[in-house]
Amino acid sequence: MSASHSSTTILDQLFLGRQPILDPSGALIGYELLFRDSQVNRAGTITPGVATADVVCKAFAELGLADALGGNKAFLIADTAFLQHEAIEALPPEQVVFEVIAEQLHDAVLMERCLMLNERGYVFCLRDPLELDESVLLFLRQSTFMKLNIKGMPDETLAQLLNLPADFRPLAIASHVETAADHAHAKALGFQFFQGYYFAEPTLIEGKKLDPATQGLIRIINLIHADADSGKIEQAFKSETALTVKLLHLTNSVGVGLRVRIGSIKQAINVIGRRHIQRWLQLLLYSSHGASDTFERNPLMQLAALKGRFMESLTGYAQPRNKDLAEQAFLVGMMSLMPAALGMRIEAILEQIDIATPLREALLTHEGDLGQLLSLTEYFDNEDVANTQAMLGQIGPSVSLELINRCLADSIAWVQALATQAE
Repeated sequence: MSASHSSTTILDQLFLGRQPILDPSGALIGYELLFRDSQVNRAGTITPGVATADVVCKAFAELGLADALGGNKAFLIADTAFLQHEAIEALPPEQVVFEVIAEQLHDAVLMERCLMLNERGYVFCLRDPLELDESVLLFLRQSTFMKLNIKGMPDETLAQLLNLPADFRPLAIASHVETAADHAHAKALGFQFFQGYYFAEPTLIEGKKLDPATQGLIRIINLIHADADSGKIEQAFKSETALTVKLLHLTNSVGVGLRVRIGSIKQAINVIGRRHIQRWLQLLLYSSHGASDTFERNPLMQLAALKGRFMESLTGYAQPRNKDLAEQAFLVGMMSLMPAALGMRIEAILEQIDIATPLREALLTHEGDLGQLLSLTEYFDNEDVANTQAMLGQIGPSVSLELINRCLADSIAWVQALATQAE
């Protein structure tokens, strides 16, 4: 797609939000995808305007979401009108999950349609049942998942739903998990899956200093970013033994089509290339967060990679002739999540490391081209439709709502490929 693309399509009006859904180890199992009219902020269900069923299907196809998601599932909020639309039967049944809100189950037409779709292999998730009446129990028998709002339901109700007889007990997803405390509480209640951004919620510690390993890691990232002599980079690695071992393990695991395993830093630099090494070094900043150091089971690492790639893609369209800016955008996107990874404010982090002025200004004050793109990314991430639209107006016609949706699909596919390589 050209940056000069100016024709208006239905995808120019579609706002694609998403929330990750994780298993207890932190591995991604899917996203709840939120399709809605760009003029409607935080709509709770599929709206009858732009985000109708055939638009969702068109977006799914045109944005390449089926390929982007790989083995992960797409959770789609569905009402009666959505489920009745013939177009949804073009969606891959092994990949989509239809979420049905419990209060809609008294609609006999919806129940009949769900039974038919279930027989055709489609999977359902029941959302927020407040009472166990006949319609709820009937739907639970055909539901693979049950999603419960841990902020909006009493613990007594949650416990009752989580301890149903086996015949009525689908896999339980805790929604609205926004902090580490929420996550711990949901695990204690017995939930099997978790939805929200709790893993990106920083626990800030005033006066904390970067540990020596992190300082060494950032020093090497900066050397590569500054196109330093290979000898200096190799020497920097030699002073970081643990980092060297981890880097060799990661570079060996990604494959990159090599017939031989990497056996030295010099060989890694020469054969794999600086850019590839730099990306993995940047991801290593997040490997200490959570229970697992592996990419496919580290949600913060995946989110950092997604944000970096997303900003890089956007920058490529906004300023296609400025390749250096796209590289910087990737680093800004990743570094914007360092407070969550390191438990430090971004100001404290930047006091201890030396990065280029445009990156510093973007991270501290959202100034400059990079800061503008970071603001757009954060508004989009937070599903803030109004400010996303306003920021698009500031950036200009080279970046549209359709384009950021396409960049998101591309970024999800890229992260999915990284996770597959790292297995």
